[in-house]
Amino acid sequence: MGFFERVGRQVEQFKRTAKAEAERSADYRCRTCEERFRTDHEECPECGGGPVVSTADGE
Repeated sequence: MGFFERVGRQVEQFKRTAKAEAERSADYRCRTCEERFRTDHEECPECGGGPVVSTADGE
């Protein structure tokens, strides 16, 4: 395996780990697409739908 392939795999694993951790600690989520966010939004920046609700609500 070449150097760039090895580094590419490590970067991809880091990205997946970082995204999983960010989702786990997110305070809000979109009810439509289930995307998670650290801050509240009027509508989902990912899908344009909503509502964006607190994950503490248990919904």
